[in-house]
Amino acid sequence: MAKQHHYAVYFDGTEWHLDIDTEEHAFPNGTVYDTETKEWDYAYQGNGKWIEGEEQAMHQLQTMLNKMNQERLGV
Repeated sequence: MAKQHHYAVYFDGTEWHLDIDTEEHAFPNGTVYDTETKEWDYAYQGNGKWIEGEEQAMHQLQTMLNKMNQERLGV
């Protein structure tokens, strides 16, 4: 099963951030698209559980944003 994880990010002139509010508006049926079933699902499944691959994808995205912010600040 191939899943595409979608995120919204923004730049405020200083740093890059995840934008959960925009995600909720832009993806009302969830942020994970299943290319086989052509259906959307929510990354958070409830009761502390996340859809398969979400935690790894989120970690990689946050690492990338942190690196971009550090490079911008010259760290």
